[in-house]
Amino acid sequence: MAMLTTLESAQACAGSAFEARTGGVVVPLVLDAVTPLGQGLREGESFSLSFSGPAAQALSQGTVALAPAGDGSEGTPVFLVPVGRQGERMFYEAVFN
Repeated sequence: MAMLTTLESAQACAGSAFEARTGGVVVPLVLDAVTPLGQGLREGESFSLSFSGPAAQALSQGTVALAPAGDGSEGTPVFLVPVGRQGERMFYEAVFN
């Protein structure tokens, strides 16, 4: 998941498909946007990732294993927060601060 650990590498993944795995369930997500947040507590810039997925498979707030779709890896733990629903899509945010 090194591809989402810096602002620059995350921006290169915008529009890519990912899988969120939790409790034996796999939910397909798309990385819709990467937003710079300026200097934070971590080394380098802070940023947020905006994901969307099917509302029928909505995730609760919490840590999921996030991996590129079809990657087959265990994924990297990422804390996702549901931020809203629009039609058949559910939206999530992860902040790297």
